[in-house]
Amino acid sequence: MEIGAAVTAVKGALDLARTAKDVNDRAQLNAAMSGIMDKLTAAQGDLLDLITDHYQLIEENRELKQRLSNRGLFSQYRLVQVAAGDYIMSLKDECVSDEQPAHAICVKCKSEDRLSIMTEDEYWYQCPSCEHLVTL
Repeated sequence: MEIGAAVTAVKGALDLARTAKDVNDRAQLNAAMSGIMDKLTAAQGDLLDLITDHYQLIEENRELKQRLSNRGLFSQYRLVQVAAGDYIMSLKDECVSDEQPAHAICVKCKSEDRLSIMTEDEYWYQCPSCEHLVTL
């Protein structure tokens, strides 16, 4: 919905209100008031549509920002093939620190722009989000 439509409806209601104040005939006054109510109702509907569109854009913007943030984080990982032939995303050596110990993230979740740290065992890695299992 366009902002212009809502503005036009409100302007039309104001014009009708200005006209109605000079009307002495009750029937004409009632018709003018009905027109004002119709225009204000249309404006209210247009504004509700705009609010809905606004919130959808806010949510879409949030999701896109999250994807961009994740892509920056994903650059800290490299694709590694394990002995059994499957793949994990391992934290690059230069990114390992006391605050960020060596670990791996799920390749499947990464393809969906999710960062999910895999649980590591002696024989496998497992993703807690999608349950993907990588045998070592």
